[in-house]
Amino acid sequence: MPGSLILLCRFPAKRSLESLTSLCKHSHVFNEACQGRLLLPKGNNCSFTHKQFIRGARGTKLGPHQHYESDSSLLVKHFLLTATVCGCSFTGAMIWEYENIKKKIQAMKQQLYFNHGVFKNHFIEVTNLVSGIVVINAVVYVLWKVPRIYPFMQRYFLCSPCKEQSVLGSFFAAFSHENFIHLFCNMYVLLSFSTVTLSMFGKEQFLGVYLSGAAVSSFVSMCNKVAWKIPTPSVGASGAICALIGATCLTYPDSQLSIAFIDQIIPHSFSAQSGLLGLLTFDILGVVFRWRFFDHAAHLGGALFGIWYVKYGQDLIWKKREAVIKWWHNKRKSSN
Repeated sequence: MPGSLILLCRFPAKRSLESLTSLCKHSHVFNEACQGRLLLPKGNNCSFTHKQFIRGARGTKLGPHQHYESDSSLLVKHFLLTATVCGCSFTGAMIWEYENIKKKIQAMKQQLYFNHGVFKNHFIEVTNLVSGIVVINAVVYVLWKVPRIYPFMQRYFLCSPCKEQSVLGSFFAAFSHENFIHLFCNMYVLLSFSTVTLSMFGKEQFLGVYLSGAAVSSFVSMCNKVAWKIPTPSVGASGAICALIGATCLTYPDSQLSIAFIDQIIPHSFSAQSGLLGLLTFDILGVVFRWRFFDHAAHLGGALFGIWYVKYGQDLIWKKREAVIKWWHNKRKSSN
């Protein structure tokens, strides 16, 4: 399994989004040293994910229209969102697989599919799935360039503990990117690993793992922000992609990987097992030492979710899907 592994990082965007300062003026997880001041200086070179106002912590005097929301309440909301996304993703994937199998059986009975046709159509469906994910990320990136919808994008496409931030933002942030380099790097790695991961899981289960990995990685990132009082919001598909990387590298530990683009200059390779251990070690150190250039918590959460799914989750969830299929079959039967 040849593949390319690249550091999935966050780059500063050179745009001024002054409206975000009013959106996140009353964030609730930071310490007393941060009372009502900008974390970073004002100016046109501040990243849209960095420029935020923050409020003091417990004990700070609030204005007449301000209220405090506890850290536990915030994390409970994000945990419920994560559980909902994971449940809906895998339930939808099970139903989707059932419907696809049913259609293929009907088509084969009608002799519309020969072996070559089956494989050809399967390849087209798989290509369309991955291309669809890339297109969605590209569309969201373009939407960030439309000034009129800044407030909407800031509310629903940033993973941030800001009080005014929508809980849905932590999940939708997995489709949001800060600049073209960030988008390109993430989509390059997704395309690099998607072929192998799709052959492992199939397109239905692949999508369930990808969406669930996005939700879990964002939740871990949110927990890290609250625990360490980190005010920096995050965006990007790297958490979901790390879930695919973790699952793939654990399944094929002896496969060879290389660092994207560098291998064109300095030929090299290393085992998938070594690459996964290196990635986990790097992100654990990043969380412990609070490195800020990467969202190490999201990467770590995504990779650990992928590892867990291959070792335990697939048997726990996917191989016990008869109840879901039976419920769906009965529902369709009753509706007809």
